[in-house]
Amino acid sequence: MVTGRNIKNIGKPVFIPLVLFVCLLLASPVSSTTEDGTANCLKLGADDGVAEFHPMFEGVVASIYKRIGHCVISISIAPKRSEMMLAIASLDGDWMRADGFKERSGLDIIEVPVPLFELDMVFLTKANSSFNGTPEDMNGRTVGYPAGFAWIEDNLLAVGAIPKEVPTGVPVRELLLRDRFEVFATDGVRAFQMMGPQDNRSNAIRQTSWTKVPFFHLVHAKHKNKVGALAQEIKKAISTGEFDHMFDLPGLSRATPAPTKP
Repeated sequence: MVTGRNIKNIGKPVFIPLVLFVCLLLASPVSSTTEDGTANCLKLGADDGVAEFHPMFEGVVASIYKRIGHCVISISIAPKRSEMMLAIASLDGDWMRADGFKERSGLDIIEVPVPLFELDMVFLTKANSSFNGTPEDMNGRTVGYPAGFAWIEDNLLAVGAIPKEVPTGVPVRELLLRDRFEVFATDGVRAFQMMGPQDNRSNAIRQTSWTKVPFFHLVHAKHKNKVGALAQEIKKAISTGEFDHMFDLPGLSRATPAPTKP
């Protein structure tokens, strides 16, 4: 089981070379060849906000694509940059986005109709905050959220909150304690990253649950002929346990059965 003490060591032997490889890739044109000389690998965006956990996902994504006859390169970038690259088709897909991203973004993309997992959405506040932990109590409050997380922004606006986008790398815990915003809305994985052992000791930050959201793999519409095969391989990967190690991450769990998307 992953704990606060050992979670950051997951995949550490492969993380450093992965980061170096991605940095070299981003410094080169998108059409650059892979380290084995292959020029036609598909390129997938990977959220740099959770880069320390990329080794947990990288191998599974690569294996799924390999089984349908393709190699892939995962590029660690900010979600908004991934969207820009998808818009001009310089990316072939994105590892995962929250349910409904296609409709919110307006991009020419397809959600592969099998949920990868569900992710807890949570609120972080100062322990003595008057916020009662419900979406309704966000009305009129300034609420921070991770940059590029459109699902959160849309749902904050829907309940009358005042969204404040916070870029990757900004010290959210300190901003909360300094009252730069009253609430920070995020997911369980990022909350774990932000809170750390200091809050387990001092109880300075309080976490409350919001809801669970399914996440889906995305491909550019030019790859619509691959969607059926990807859906089948993702189902197999989930059923054979390839995703099970990911469920040790705080806030991430197996998706509950739901109607298949059209």
